[in-house]
Amino acid sequence: MNTTYPIGEFAKKTMTTVRTLHYYDEIGILHPSQVSDKGRRYYTDEDIITLQKIISLKFLGFSLDEIKELMNSSNWDLKESLHYQKQKMIEKQSQIKQMIKTLDHAIHLVDDNKKVDSSIFVFLIHMIQKEDEQKEWLKTIFDEEKVQKMYLHSDEKQKQIEKSFLEFSSTLKSLYGKDPGCYEIQQLIYEYIQLTEEVSGMNITTFLEDIPENIDEDPWLFPSPFTKEEEEWLAKAFDIYLTKIGVNLNGR
Repeated sequence: MNTTYPIGEFAKKTMTTVRTLHYYDEIGILHPSQVSDKGRRYYTDEDIITLQKIISLKFLGFSLDEIKELMNSSNWDLKESLHYQKQKMIEKQSQIKQMIKTLDHAIHLVDDNKKVDSSIFVFLIHMIQKEDEQKEWLKTIFDEEKVQKMYLHSDEKQKQIEKSFLEFSSTLKSLYGKDPGCYEIQQLIYEYIQLTEEVSGMNITTFLEDIPENIDEDPWLFPSPFTKEEEEWLAKAFDIYLTKIGVNLNGR
């Protein structure tokens, strides 16, 4: 004789919840075997097996919609489904790894800073997230060997570079409006260019000469942490510095 269990007892026996069982009934992946005239739900040992299937497939990462489709299919290609699910999990694993790396770098950025400008912080996090896409974009400007050198830094070195950029950018923002040719601003521009040369592995003249005049900038991959007014002010400061060291931008 097939044993029946009221919904509460069935939930306890299978270590699930009454709410979950109601939801599974509602979406059509596990209906109770019996429903009394008063609406009481009863489940059987066969329903336990069905629930075990659902839990196993959920553990493998299948969504409830996918589980419903699989369980209602009379021709289920199990091997293909498992290969597909494995690939999804590999992709998710990669995403989680990238998220952990980004969080690690974010913690390092704010470690010594109680207050961080949100636009600079978001910019840096975006740069970390979009690293692979940025590499491909840079290959349209520089040869592949140069691009690879830009990303050869160790993780610790990369953290130092990000923190230096955070400090430079924050200081520049705080000094916005001052004479762009004054010693304080020009010294910051010098330090910023030194950092750029260190990261790129190229001196500033070579770096600028390799960039096409009519470059198709991508604001999604390389957003600016500065306002339009701050950018115009910075452009003047860079122009003054570069002119001093004999770099001609030809109006660019």
